[in-house]
Parts: sequence; structure tokens; C-alpha cells
Amino acid sequence: MIKSGGGWLWMGGAIAAVIAVQLLRESPPLAWFDGVLNGAHDLIPAAITITVIGTALLIAAAVHGMVFDASRMEPGKLEYHYRRRTPMSWQASWFKGRLLWGGEFHEEAAFRELKQSWRTGEWLTDHRYLRATMVTLGLPLAMFGAFGTIALVTNETGVRLLLILALAYVAARLGYGLTRA
Repeated sequence: MIKSGGGWLWMGGAIAAVIAVQLLRESPPLAWFDGVLNGAHDLIPAAITITVIGTALLIAAAVHGMVFDASRMEPGKLEYHYRRRTPMSWQASWFKGRLLWGGEFHEEAAFRELKQSWRTGEWLTDHRYLRATMVTLGLPLAMFGAFGTIALVTNETGVRLLLILALAYVAARLGYGLTRA
């Protein structure tokens, strides 16, 4: 009962916030904010390009990891049976096929290690640091490009404000994490 009541309160608060932003849309600060973003429509191709570059870096990091450091599985026949009880009935399934290829990799690098590899140039020779650098650059670029494109294209003040606030939060957290490391 309390859990569902909390959900309704949260939903009511979210609806009230959307209504408040829409009512205050004509206020001078939000009108100025809309005017600035409406005047920046020429930046849409640049934002799309940033998104593509960030996504390409993320894909390159994944492919690089699969090519150089993945643990390979040998191709072979694969059979899988399972049977389980559901509330209404029994379910059974069966798969028979051939596993063509597969690989997986898992790695972690702290910001401190990554910054040290940038200082020493080790990120150019160590595959793990190279991939971590590509992800550290690619993910923010993809996010900033995508959110920036949506903020420039859409004409809803509330959506624009939420996207810009999300980008500011990501930039602050990433900057804090990199400077603190």
C-alpha cells in the first residue's frame, strides 16, 4: 500500500514539474534559453558528427577487444534443453544448432591508472589502456552529440532543459572524476 502510494506521489510530482515548466515557459529565463537554442540550429550537423565519432570510437573499442583480447570458443555443435514450471503450466524448450564463433572480454581501468598511462604514453602500447581511452572519449562524445542534437531539434522547453541538465551533470561528474584521480 505504501509502495503504490509512493509511486503515485512520484508520478504526481513529475506531472506537476512538467506543468510548472510549461506554465513558466514564457518567463524571461526560459524564453531566453529557447531563443539561444533556436538560434543554434546551424550546429545540428556538427552535433550529429560528434555523435557518429563517439559511436565509432565505442564500436572500435569493442571490436579491438574482441580481436586482441577475447577468449575464444571453439566452434561446435550446441544442444540445450530446459524445462521449468510456471504458475500456469510447464514450459519446455530445446535448441540444436552450431555455434559459429564467440568471444568475450571483461576489463576495468581506474581513472588513476588511465591518467598515468596518458602521462607515460603507455596507452599507445597497452591494448587495455587504449580501449579504456577510446571508451572514455567515445561515450561522452556520443552522449553529448545525441543529447545536443535532440535539444537543438526539439521545440519543447521542458525536454530541452532536462537534456541540458543531464549533459551538465555528466560533464561535472566526469570532470570531477578525472581531476580527482
